[in-house]
Amino acid sequence: MNLVVISHAYQNERYLSTLEAIAKQPSFEVTLIHPEMYKGEMCAWTISHTVHKIPVPVRFGTRQGTFLYHPRGLAKALDQAHPDVILHEQEVYALGAAHVAFAAARRSIPLVMFVWENVSRSLAMPRQVLSRYVLGKASGVIAGSDQAMQVHHDLGFRGATAVIPQMGVSACVNPIYGRRNRSALKVCFVGRLLPCKGVDCLLRGVADLRRRGLSVSCTIAGQGPELPRLQAAAQQLGIQNRVFFCGQLSADAVQSLLRSSDVLVLPSRRTDVWQEQFGLVLTEAMAEATVTVGSRTGAIPEVIGSEDLLFEEDDFRDLARTLERLACDPHIYLDCQHRLWKRARDVYSADQLAAQRVEFLREVLQEARQKNPKRFLGCDQLEVRAR
Repeated sequence: MNLVVISHAYQNERYLSTLEAIAKQPSFEVTLIHPEMYKGEMCAWTISHTVHKIPVPVRFGTRQGTFLYHPRGLAKALDQAHPDVILHEQEVYALGAAHVAFAAARRSIPLVMFVWENVSRSLAMPRQVLSRYVLGKASGVIAGSDQAMQVHHDLGFRGATAVIPQMGVSACVNPIYGRRNRSALKVCFVGRLLPCKGVDCLLRGVADLRRRGLSVSCTIAGQGPELPRLQAAAQQLGIQNRVFFCGQLSADAVQSLLRSSDVLVLPSRRTDVWQEQFGLVLTEAMAEATVTVGSRTGAIPEVIGSEDLLFEEDDFRDLARTLERLACDPHIYLDCQHRLWKRARDVYSADQLAAQRVEFLREVLQEARQKNPKRFLGCDQLEVRAR
């Protein structure tokens, strides 16, 4: 099968593991069509990959919902890759999604959309029109979470569906079990410093733990407009000596931070137009056997999969109680580590997600062949020879 993935999500090659795992499947060839430049940055991979890539110039390339691939560039890339199936990773209300849907329909190529949108909200009329058009042309939808799938059912999609997260992780072969820091519970946060990420709730939780007499430190990795306010909050709470703001880290530095921390906290809070769609850093932490704690918001409960590691949104006292249990009971802490590491290995590994995607894409292609056998005349023989 010639699979073409169209996405802006792989400008950073660290996210390629699931696509690489798909490309290793028998009779699969994967080509990535991606923006030549997105948000002012060129796509520059530093090592060779099994996935072939075709860069295409984009217009309005500063926002996910408004950028468009250059029409001739996209057409040339599709003709070069000659896909059996197109997997387009973009929200259905985006201009680019409609453009790709039109190009796929014109060539009678089955289109599968990958979506994250997990908030049911009123869309402006232009976005409603785009959504209906894209979903009307799509042969299937892969959603990153159960909530995202429900949103697209509500939008009227009745075709083939699957819930499969976008990016997988590699579980550490020899994880470090037990507390990594004997003197103090080392807590960390990794992500953009925005109000919706709820880092202020984490700071209040750390301060509450300190008032209870527990030794705790907190590392905040990330950048964003909330940084000055969060620094001031740490000062006001009297924990400025226990909270360390280290800015945005490289992928290797993030892995090192997760590996050396006892707990990763994702204290996100919902807004009218957004709630946590997945939280890749949760699975990255789980892969290192680092305990993950999160708010009951968006897809966080679905990803963590353990009720005892969740706290009520914006409830810093509930967060502090959860962290206190982990700090004071080594048996609970060790049990959580084992559960989360196994979940990362068995549910969120790149190989597992790739296998699920491959199965779904084969089903979509088979249905498309039954509906339009002339379009795929000769493909079965080619696939057999490829094997």
